[in-house]
Amino acid sequence: MRSVSAAPEAWSSWLARHRWLPGIVVVALAALACAAVLAIPSHSASDVGHYKYWAKQIATHGVAGSYSGTYPETAAIYPPVTMYGYRVAGFIYKWFFNFPFDMQVALASHELSVLVKLVAVVPHLLGSLVIYGLLLRRFGQQAALSATAAFALNPAAIFDAAYWGQPDAVHAIFLLIAIYLFEEDRPLIAYAFIGLAAATKPQAWALLPFLAYLSLRRFGLVQTVLGGIVALIAVLIVCIPFIVYGTFRETFILPKLIAETMPVVSANAHNVWWLVTRGKPDFIYDAEPLFAPVTYRQAAVALSLLVMAYGLWRADVYGRNGALSAMAAYLAFGWFMVTTRAHENHAFFALPLLVMATPTSRFYWWMFWLLSLTLFLNMAYHDFGLEAWRLARFSFEDWQTLQLWNAGLNVLLFLVWSAYLWPRRAPPNPEPWFARAS
Repeated sequence: MRSVSAAPEAWSSWLARHRWLPGIVVVALAALACAAVLAIPSHSASDVGHYKYWAKQIATHGVAGSYSGTYPETAAIYPPVTMYGYRVAGFIYKWFFNFPFDMQVALASHELSVLVKLVAVVPHLLGSLVIYGLLLRRFGQQAALSATAAFALNPAAIFDAAYWGQPDAVHAIFLLIAIYLFEEDRPLIAYAFIGLAAATKPQAWALLPFLAYLSLRRFGLVQTVLGGIVALIAVLIVCIPFIVYGTFRETFILPKLIAETMPVVSANAHNVWWLVTRGKPDFIYDAEPLFAPVTYRQAAVALSLLVMAYGLWRADVYGRNGALSAMAAYLAFGWFMVTTRAHENHAFFALPLLVMATPTSRFYWWMFWLLSLTLFLNMAYHDFGLEAWRLARFSFEDWQTLQLWNAGLNVLLFLVWSAYLWPRRAPPNPEPWFARAS
């Protein structure tokens, strides 16, 4: 008869043989949470309406027709990778719910709302599994499970994906994999994911100088040039429909479309510019003078270069175990803090990058949760669906004060993080901090 004391050992042995099971359970719980949020109707003024127009455009003309018209009804402003998701959503909706895709019916359709949100939710769930797998390999089950639960069940991430339908997890996970591969000294494969990230959402472009610098310092010029070719090949593969149907030239107008969309100082992003303008509700264009003759845009460019230069100076280019990922998260958050034209959710890609460094640093655990809080509040404070609730409980002045406090907390976190990076630090210990503490 087996002794009682053998039971814990048997349980530990069973878990060791089924290392993926805890991660799958966490992701399943995240899927249930997302499903509950998906049941909430979308507000008519949310970006989901734009995604519905894009889904119809692509369902009618294919991915190659993504940029053939004018934003937002007949042209998208996201790079090609995301368009494949809306192609699937539009195809399913057209053939199973609304043939031949009447747009007025589609705008009121909860089914289409769910389908376009799944373009964000599915990558969030798959990305959570990726985080678990990579950290399981690097740090073991306990560290992987903690970090995966922190990201998969993160209220800000679920709000962004399942409620707003923002596909931010796609480019974020591509960047996460690429930086992980850099830390594992596998740059050519990494550059394929860098190409995919760049072809997914423009926020990924903010980290391209950092990644190029890392590659040059860590792997040399030849490997970097080869990596650039690999990235370009990945982008071209994504663009095959455009090449085949003769619309490839239309992809070159995408930067112009993006630049012309919301050319304001802050599109509800709680960053430095939200404080500078005192949360002014009327949009201020970034081409306007901040102080003569310097415009907001010029000041933002200078600050962005300063943040990037500081990050490159403090970066341990040979770092491992999440060191490069943590610096990428810092630069992602720093870009959000000082750039103009940023939206509420554009800080999102700092979270999955930062969670990769949390097993080795208490500081990064605290930063992860505090950034999750400010990101969630930034989105919630400007959500159309909560407007009636806000008006019933807060005056405009009080609500504006809450927004300014959140922007101030973001600025404070950025300054604290910058100060934390000032001394050159040794590479993180591969043993998780909670294991060392015990």
